[in-house]
Amino acid sequence: MKRLGSRRARGLAAVVALGLLTFPAAAAANTSEPIAQTGGMMTTLPLLGTTLTVDVTLDPVGNISGVTLTPVGDFASTTTEPGIVKFANTAGTTKVTVRAKGDRLSISAKSAALADFVGAGTWSADVFGTNADSTVPYTIGADGSGSPTLSIGTPTTPDPSITWELKPPSTDADDDGDASASGGVIFAHDGFTKRLKISIEVDQEDGTAHLKITLSGKDRQKLTAAPGVLAGARTWSAHLCDGTAVAVNYTVGADGTVTFDSATGGTVTVKTSDHGIHVRFDGTKVGVKIRVRTNEDGTSTLVVKGSSGKCGDAEDSDSHDGDAEDSDSHDGDAEKSDSHDD
Repeated sequence: MKRLGSRRARGLAAVVALGLLTFPAAAAANTSEPIAQTGGMMTTLPLLGTTLTVDVTLDPVGNISGVTLTPVGDFASTTTEPGIVKFANTAGTTKVTVRAKGDRLSISAKSAALADFVGAGTWSADVFGTNADSTVPYTIGADGSGSPTLSIGTPTTPDPSITWELKPPSTDADDDGDASASGGVIFAHDGFTKRLKISIEVDQEDGTAHLKITLSGKDRQKLTAAPGVLAGARTWSAHLCDGTAVAVNYTVGADGTVTFDSATGGTVTVKTSDHGIHVRFDGTKVGVKIRVRTNEDGTSTLVVKGSSGKCGDAEDSDSHDGDAEDSDSHDGDAEKSDSHDD
């Protein structure tokens, strides 16, 4: 875990001052390692005619260790658990929810009208744990019919090794007349991918509006190069649910073979095949599958599929046994399953 920088220190200081949350490294980790790796994220929300900053801090295994609202105003916490924290204003008309679940960390807000969200905001996080915060500006508006609009500005990534692709916002309306606008950014670094999605939705029946910002990313690495370029000693690292750091050391041969070298942090069971290795830390759901495949154009691809943060039932559906997950898309309807339970 590289996330030891300024955001963690600032977030914890604010949490102590406000007395909102303090959690030990819990045994029931809620997020996967790639999300825990960020250490959290911060978003400024255009809300109720002003700007509300929501600063989320995660512990090393991905539980929510702190949430700070600035200014806190008349918001008070209504739920404080390792995987979900909720706030509501005194009137109960506006709610803010933070969730750390599976391969996602989200900040959402729900209020009485779209007008409550019109304005500009920003999102930032140390996306790949490189001690460099990437920032994305966005603006929410309303068209003449009362439907939401969304624009996303140019992302800033101080680390030159991090690349990004903007997913231009699009608008939609369902059969009930609920209107929405959503877009995002795809970040990439060293064969890893993470996705930021920003969406604003209006319920045409009662006029309530829902803003949601989600960062998602799985422990999947894919590196493609000419034969032999990927050869050498490599390491995959993660944490057990109790916070113990673990690692698997392996070697990629010039011929594309993968050899297990050693493991730290616990005892492991190793399975080998012609296609690679599968290493599992005994008594846990933490492990990794590693293989090298040859492509039609003659290049080779190193595929590393890690399994971490799998400490609760919420993670059980995340199978690591096939290649179907290589597409790993979070830009579709999968995001909508928990969008209305705040």
